[in-house]
Amino acid sequence: MQQFSNVLKELNKWYQSFKWYPLLHSLELKLLFGGLGIVFIRELLYTILPYQAYRAMNVIFYTIPLNSLGYHAFLLGAWLTLASKNVRYLPYALWGYAFYIMFPFTSISLSTIISTAVYALLGYGVFRYSASPYVDENR
Repeated sequence: MQQFSNVLKELNKWYQSFKWYPLLHSLELKLLFGGLGIVFIRELLYTILPYQAYRAMNVIFYTIPLNSLGYHAFLLGAWLTLASKNVRYLPYALWGYAFYIMFPFTSISLSTIISTAVYALLGYGVFRYSASPYVDENR
């Protein structure tokens, strides 16, 4: 865990070399959980709304690329949270994204199982790191 802590310390130094980092640093959890919320709400709406609503939802999530913005906000929030004091919230977001991948639970295939396993294992690894004594060493 100490080597991973050193990598995160260097990642944080690299982030601080950019001018835009202080602005995004204040929004990291909002990006992380907001992006997760957007992609999950899209999946939930497509599951529960009738077929007649698909045209409006396609405009909202694909013509206006809200789905893509949510996905990229989640990834940006994950990378920013990884190198911050709020790293203890990242495993829950990764496990939530693993749940989002499997959500309708109707078409489970090998690719969804592998993707879910990757996000769940990443979440477990970050959870183990956040419980280690090295997490507060470099903050």
